[in-house]
Amino acid sequence: MITVFFFLGCDSKTEKKTTKIPLITKSIGDDGAIIEKGKEIFNYDLDLLAQLPLRNLPIIDSTTFDNVEKSGVYDTGFLKRIKFDPGCKDATNFRLKYKIPFSENFTSIVVSYQCGEHELLTTLITVNKKHKIIDRLQIAYDEIAESAFGKRSQVEKDKIVITSSNWMNEEPIFETETYALLNNGKFKKM
Repeated sequence: MITVFFFLGCDSKTEKKTTKIPLITKSIGDDGAIIEKGKEIFNYDLDLLAQLPLRNLPIIDSTTFDNVEKSGVYDTGFLKRIKFDPGCKDATNFRLKYKIPFSENFTSIVVSYQCGEHELLTTLITVNKKHKIIDRLQIAYDEIAESAFGKRSQVEKDKIVITSSNWMNEEPIFETETYALLNNGKFKKM
């Protein structure tokens, strides 16, 4: 009996604790994000960003259903925390692919996600040092319903060239758009 009461007494004193890491400096991790002193953040967000590979320019992104799983990490809540809106209600399979070293003033992250069963979108987002989204640009697209539409991009330091393809007719149609990434993290169509 005494043993039973002893263990019951021990269980009532056990507390569950959530671990937050208080920041004591202004710079964090490889992504260069700066968060004000004294604020607390969850460790998994920093770990997630630190795990992302850093890709040097120039980059060709032609993410498709065939290769989407080959790079990056699954999102564990970072996109929700920065209030990323995928633009479709049934978005799933969010994957943070890689970072691009455009500037020390903001972080550039490439994200892939599925809309429904047949569409895969890849978006380049810029995030400020307080983890607020500055801008976004769709840089790749794949669809497997008709396998007729696609998008790929060539990302360089001074421009991003996006080529869209439409194979619905006998002759394929290719259209290109060129964007510049401004110093403030916004995309501007050229």
